[in-house]
Amino acid sequence: MSSDKLYGIIVAGVGGQGAITLAQLFLGAAWRSRLHTMQSEVHGMSQRGGSVNAQISISKAEVTAPLLLSGAVDLLISMEPLEALRYVPFLSKNATIITSTEPTINMDNYPDINLILGALREIPGTILVDTAEHAKKLANKNAGNMVLLGVASNYTPIDKTIWHTIIEERFASKGEKVVVKNIEAFDIGKKIIAPSS
Repeated sequence: MSSDKLYGIIVAGVGGQGAITLAQLFLGAAWRSRLHTMQSEVHGMSQRGGSVNAQISISKAEVTAPLLLSGAVDLLISMEPLEALRYVPFLSKNATIITSTEPTINMDNYPDINLILGALREIPGTILVDTAEHAKKLANKNAGNMVLLGVASNYTPIDKTIWHTIIEERFASKGEKVVVKNIEAFDIGKKIIAPSS
């Protein structure tokens, strides 16, 4: 983000996965970095399991509109692979997709997961993250989102120390152990980068 260009981010998932929490961490980190930012939230079905996304605009210049137009999204973070495919039309030419490979089967006709992951692999700039495996290794069922955030942080101008501070502040009320576990998961994600083309 070397200019005043707007940097568009979508955080996508289904209800109950924590997409809004992740978006709020982005907002906090951007604010701490003295960047201008706005966010809008779109909720699908009101019950748990409906489609949810948060659209975030970040810039060195003033941001005047929170909603992102088609072709304006530079970074897509998805907690669910089918939700990642839903927002592909919003992506800019050189966008990055960071998505969990773990499906959330919230419909009777959920497509074959292998077809979904195959389609995602065909899109340049896609990073598939086995969040379930990371959660298992960390003995923390909620670690996946922080791993995704760590990966995503590589594609922002926000310093690692600021991310740590924001995570600490967000989870401080849950105790030091929760804070440490979340930072550990974030740091694991930070080491995951896109494969060379």
